[in-house]
Amino acid sequence: MASFLNVLKEVVGILNESRKLFLKNKKLMFSVLVFPLFLNGLVYLFNVFAIKPEITNLIQESSLIPMMDPSSPEYLAHLMRVFEDFRHLVVSSYIFATVSSIINLLSVLVIVHASALTHKDDDVPIKDFPALTLKSWKGPLVTYFYIVLFTLGYWFIFLIILFPLLLLSTNFGSLAAKSGALFVLFAVFESYLAIVWYLSLVISILEETYGIQALGKAAKIAKGMKPKLFILNLFFGLLSFCFTQIVRRVDLNRSFGVALTTGLVLMSLIAAVRMFQLVTYTVAYFQCKSLQGKDVESLRDVKYSKLSSTSLIGALP
Repeated sequence: MASFLNVLKEVVGILNESRKLFLKNKKLMFSVLVFPLFLNGLVYLFNVFAIKPEITNLIQESSLIPMMDPSSPEYLAHLMRVFEDFRHLVVSSYIFATVSSIINLLSVLVIVHASALTHKDDDVPIKDFPALTLKSWKGPLVTYFYIVLFTLGYWFIFLIILFPLLLLSTNFGSLAAKSGALFVLFAVFESYLAIVWYLSLVISILEETYGIQALGKAAKIAKGMKPKLFILNLFFGLLSFCFTQIVRRVDLNRSFGVALTTGLVLMSLIAAVRMFQLVTYTVAYFQCKSLQGKDVESLRDVKYSKLSSTSLIGALP
């Protein structure tokens, strides 16, 4: 019990140290926080005005099919309209997923860089900060790709285990209870796996290591910190889950303006929770290196100098 309380105290210490970074360099930290929040707000609006109406329309059109005569010409025309609506939904969903992934990656880049610079007391002008962020996007992109693959594989295993339950269960209540318990178990274990995933992203940004090597290094330096980081993941996961459930219950048909504003605020809170989680992982990264008795040198040995527009364009692929 005493050891668990000590772990909790250390978790509170990480949260407190992360909070202090925002007070230490208010201009930089709050600037990089507002940018992802704005982009996430735009994505939410795209979801509300583009994807949700398409889903509603597809459901309504599909519900009419069983009531129509298959031999009538109207049936074929209606079926073709349903297929066309489905194609539009797939295209919109693809755009939504792509834009969301790009925003997530940019958010990780800016918040980790800003947190690390503030933690190391490195004074970088805000006008030079975008150039610094753009220079190091390739490594995190590769690591992010591996993390997405691992995540998809992990939840594919969940579906494989869930499928026999769906076939063998005859009682809906029993099925819901078993499925819910299995989902919670997988979600909790994913929080444990995410320790290495989040740390590997931080490593990919602050060091010349990415991909499988970054994941391996993250697993190595996380030793001794896993209980604290696991509790942090559970804490942030519960916060995000609660906000997400509230967003899902927002009824846009009742007082559209109020509902839309409420949804935007809640989505901003979810994004802010994720951003703060990345700040805590940046702090944890320095603590992990410190526990290993290694002094973290200046970030990737980068000299923060003004870059001309020609050199910046040359650095891009």
